[in-house]
Amino acid sequence: MPTFLFLAAIFLLVAASTLLETDASPPPKTNAKLENEPSTGNAEPKAEQNRWDSAACHEGLTLSPDKLIVEFAGENSGWRSVRAKQQLISKDGIFYYEVKISEKVAGIFIGLATEQMPLDTWVGRDKGSYAYSNSGSFWGHKQRLFIEGKPKFDPNDIIGCGVHLKSRQIIYTKNDKLLGTAYLLVDSAAELYPCVSMFNPGTKIEANFGTKKFKFDIAEAFRK
Repeated sequence: MPTFLFLAAIFLLVAASTLLETDASPPPKTNAKLENEPSTGNAEPKAEQNRWDSAACHEGLTLSPDKLIVEFAGENSGWRSVRAKQQLISKDGIFYYEVKISEKVAGIFIGLATEQMPLDTWVGRDKGSYAYSNSGSFWGHKQRLFIEGKPKFDPNDIIGCGVHLKSRQIIYTKNDKLLGTAYLLVDSAAELYPCVSMFNPGTKIEANFGTKKFKFDIAEAFRK
């Protein structure tokens, strides 16, 4: 009998100790997120990077998988254009992008266009569009249909185009040089998209919408 009572006492002590340890342990987190689950808190979503729009691309142009390189396909000449997916942001600041001329350099226009511009014409010709051509002329401004005497561009040159959104002044650059565009204004920056037009087979360009460092230091040039 004493042996039985002794074993019962030990059993009760062990049970009590287990209960105390269980009570002291923190309760499980019922709403804990999985380690790899994305947050749905107040973090701002990352803006989608701009690129050429396959839905706003002439059928005679081909786009690279990342939608940054445009190439003239086929053997027949003719005007073919492509617009970017995102339009200019309507607020103060600078909107700017650059285009590297990879191959050919005849009949290339780099600029800004409305959504309504046909894809079988060149940017700068259609109303409300603006462009810098490889022949060294600016197109699309009210003062004159085109302004000649500007620097021509060739393969491996990098051409920049943008808008000072507060003043609506258009911006053109060639490599590391800012070109004179005083008094050249756009009508409505909020309705414009980056646009490139090509005329000859074999023409190829690559756009930089800000994923890489720009050739021209646009921020420094317009620092207040």
